[in-house]
Amino acid sequence: MSDNIRKYSSSSITLIIALIIYSTLIVTTYHYERLTGDATLYLSIAEKYLRGDFGNAVNGYWGPFLSWLLVPFLYLGLSHLFAINALNLIFGLLTIVGVWRLSYRFEISENIRIVILLSLVPILLFISLIQPMDYLLLCVLVYYLNIIFREDYPEKLVNAVSCGVLGAFAYFSKPFGLPFFIAHFSLINACHYLRSTAKEHRKNVLRNALAGFVMFSLLSGIWIALISNKYGRLTFSNMGRGVFASLGPESEHGTLEKGDPIFFEGYFEPPNETAFVIYEDPSYARKKTWSPLESRSALQHFMENLTENIFEGIRIYESYSRLSIAIVIIYILLIFYQPFHKLFLHRDLLYPLLTILLYTGGYSPFHFEARYLWIVNILLLLMGGKALHELFQREFFKKNILKNILTVFFMLSFIIIPVKSSIEIGKNNLNREMHSLGAELNRRYDIRGNLASNRQKVHASIHDSWHQTFRLAYWLKSRYYGQARENISDEDLENELKRYNIDYYFFWGEADSAPQFLSQYKELTGGEIQGLKIYSLKKRQ
Repeated sequence: MSDNIRKYSSSSITLIIALIIYSTLIVTTYHYERLTGDATLYLSIAEKYLRGDFGNAVNGYWGPFLSWLLVPFLYLGLSHLFAINALNLIFGLLTIVGVWRLSYRFEISENIRIVILLSLVPILLFISLIQPMDYLLLCVLVYYLNIIFREDYPEKLVNAVSCGVLGAFAYFSKPFGLPFFIAHFSLINACHYLRSTAKEHRKNVLRNALAGFVMFSLLSGIWIALISNKYGRLTFSNMGRGVFASLGPESEHGTLEKGDPIFFEGYFEPPNETAFVIYEDPSYARKKTWSPLESRSALQHFMENLTENIFEGIRIYESYSRLSIAIVIIYILLIFYQPFHKLFLHRDLLYPLLTILLYTGGYSPFHFEARYLWIVNILLLLMGGKALHELFQREFFKKNILKNILTVFFMLSFIIIPVKSSIEIGKNNLNREMHSLGAELNRRYDIRGNLASNRQKVHASIHDSWHQTFRLAYWLKSRYYGQARENISDEDLENELKRYNIDYYFFWGEADSAPQFLSQYKELTGGEIQGLKIYSLKKRQ
């Protein structure tokens, strides 16, 4: 057996081991934790498709791909719990294989490739606990980059067609996929064009760029036409508009919930008769649009937001690994070390760096969360492997002891935070708590109808009355109208509850602080559920 075959075989064995470990962890741990708030939104939309309620299923805010993938599970009568965990298993297995293949676009040793694969398992396990749409987008982008980074990309038309299909899948996964694909596909095709010396090769690049965009346009255009028709204006998504509106001058910098009226302007009726919360389609929420150019103060606010987002992006990079910034700096130095006429020949240096800068830059005017940049996390892991490989070529690192120490440090830097965060999620998880509480309420009480809640901060995180009742509403098959306005008077609250025809009022917190008028209505829990009173507004004492 040759050395190359032996090395390839060793990474293949590691790939199989990584797939087995990941599968085992998904099957045996964190089942209910993956039933996130966003997961319930996608499940609700999937149920619309299943019922043939296509008018309400078509949604200009949430990408349709995840809901489409959920439909077969629901059609077969499988539980929501099984469906979400099964998809997380599938996303993870595909992503592991995709990253393994993508790693061969980087000049790294097989030992480093093995380290990357093993590091990937705890990272993806953690990702599976956050939000499914971002996981799906990550999976799609890994395969897209695997094709567009290929040295022989211009030689085959099928590569361009595949990129167009995957670009549409990225858009269907999350609206950000559309502007990213357009910008990135154009940029990397330009790089392929500039690195080609033969006229025939450059013609192939142009042919592929055209073919990729045609395929992308044909697929994504269908969805764009559907949502544009629904909302009466040309649009590829309402998400960006909604998020940007929530980050206006009246909001705290980078804080959606301080600017989103859904969280502080009182009650919102769900957007259609089969929706369970306004967030199922926030396109209809009362949001004040704004422009950075409308005034000097608005422009100043935008620039402050942008600056804060840049620093937040750096913090997110470091949350993936303490070595992230060092890896980016090393990459920049390696690029500048190359003669300009050879720059485009080093695909594993230029392409990933351009990708993470473009991807991060796309979110900079809006809002950053670590989950938005999962593909950056994966690329930093691969780029770190490339940086290690380059360092190990230096005379100083010829000794195995130094290589081993640095390799272990590199691996730990990427897995410590995901492991720690996964453990913390397992200890106190809102998704599990609300699923259990929903099952208990279903067992004890016949709660169906319109729900509303008070405003109550339960923990320092998102564990507040809105996020708790929002999750409960789905499991109770009810409609949640949101939480009361801040500092609302008892009289105004009573009128608001009547105006929206609320059937049940969920009061979180100390019972003695409940509005006096609620005492005339029947309270269902009788003190049996700590921290929660449920008043049936259709039943008087």
